[in-house]
Amino acid sequence: MKNRDFQQPDGHGRRHGDALRWQRVALAVAAALVIDAPRAADEPPYPDAFEVCTSCHSYQQNDPLLEGPPLWGVVGRRVASVEGYEYSAALRAIGGSWDRARLDQFLTNPAAFAPGTKMDMGGVRNATERAKVLNFLELLAPQTSAVVAGK
Repeated sequence: MKNRDFQQPDGHGRRHGDALRWQRVALAVAAALVIDAPRAADEPPYPDAFEVCTSCHSYQQNDPLLEGPPLWGVVGRRVASVEGYEYSAALRAIGGSWDRARLDQFLTNPAAFAPGTKMDMGGVRNATERAKVLNFLELLAPQTSAVVAGK
């Protein structure tokens, strides 16, 4: 409440509106912690630049397809290979597998990498932020891949 004319002192030098505002803030923070607790326990936190990816892509193991293909296990996966997802002809024509260097090129400017791609996001132009996204994507790998890579 911006208009303090309607707030009455509570006898301790505080105004009722201020106390109610802080109660609401505390309740909102507590609710966010409770709601986010399962996510925080199950997965590493993702970088801020990855937030835009979550609007179209799932990224946890066994999550369903969304508007875009899932990102779990994308590093090392063949390009345009997720069953049940209808890729653009542009991406199907690329061939090969997604490694860090290819993902870096794609995420820099998806339309330039694969003209005609369905991914209409403009890319992650900031190299530092893109590196954080790539680091996170490398964490999204099946345990078997991590074990094989460690041998």
